[in-house]
Amino acid sequence: MIEAASDLLVADGPGAITHANVAQVANVSRTTVYNHWPTREDLLRAAIDSVGRVKPDERDLVGPIRSDLDILCEPLIVDLADDQRAPMIANMMERALHDPTIVTVRDEFLERFEQAFRVAIERAIERGELRSDIDVRRSIASIVGSFLFARFMSSSNFDRAYADAVLDDFVRINAPR
Repeated sequence: MIEAASDLLVADGPGAITHANVAQVANVSRTTVYNHWPTREDLLRAAIDSVGRVKPDERDLVGPIRSDLDILCEPLIVDLADDQRAPMIANMMERALHDPTIVTVRDEFLERFEQAFRVAIERAIERGELRSDIDVRRSIASIVGSFLFARFMSSSNFDRAYADAVLDDFVRINAPR
């Protein structure tokens, strides 16, 4: 069932993740799907987790900040550079404008990412690598927004070199003066 949900997510986006669709693709009853994932949010969360990359553990964020940013951003960089996975991200962003279930699940993932990012920034400030006045949410917006802009709204090529330049710029711009 989770493989069916994952296939639907990658092929057709988050809107395709319904109990009925998963049941049909997995060739099981809807009741079986509901027994494992009682809500659409549960089902969508499980599908995203199954196609997601390994999530960083805060214990892995030991510095320096540039290494921590690599650990945090690696899954997104890999997904955005992948021609099959990048459209899923774009679809997810678009569907979040209209689908409260997708908003809920997206916000949960963002909250987890923000918490890990906050830990990395706070530790870097303690080590004297970054200024103490950094706004965590704006920092995430700056980094992730740069990635999304390059991938979806620009003719420039999004790749590892571009992502590295964004992360290097972030560290340089936010270094103590």
